[in-house]
Amino acid sequence: MFRTNLKKRIGPLLVMLIAVMMIALGLLRISLGFAGEKDTAVITGIRRQGGERGEAIPNRYTYVVNYAFTLPDGEKIDGFTYDIRDAVYIKVSDSNIRMTPIRYFKALPHINALESDSGLKAGNLILIGIGIFMIKFVK
Repeated sequence: MFRTNLKKRIGPLLVMLIAVMMIALGLLRISLGFAGEKDTAVITGIRRQGGERGEAIPNRYTYVVNYAFTLPDGEKIDGFTYDIRDAVYIKVSDSNIRMTPIRYFKALPHINALESDSGLKAGNLILIGIGIFMIKFVK
């Protein structure tokens, strides 16, 4: 009896946990856009992850973009983001250092994101909307 009730409850609890995490991520990115400190990060590496994406548009790949920035007290903070691009070879070398604007919380600098991913963007609103949909309609 107890096992059956547990199995019936664990699915909705996992869906609820994922939904809350999606809402939190969307709100975090939006708050970074408004309350986060601006800085410039150096892109330290770009690598292609996995094979070709199975989408309608051919030759699209997922890239992991690594970056690092230095706080005013000298501490170095690393971060990463995902980017979907065409099938081109992208290389970051010492002679071709690329800079990108980022946002981070002054109290928690390990919580950071590219400036293009933070703020009131459609992707963040979609994350929040899907999370609310999951909580409301998936029970």
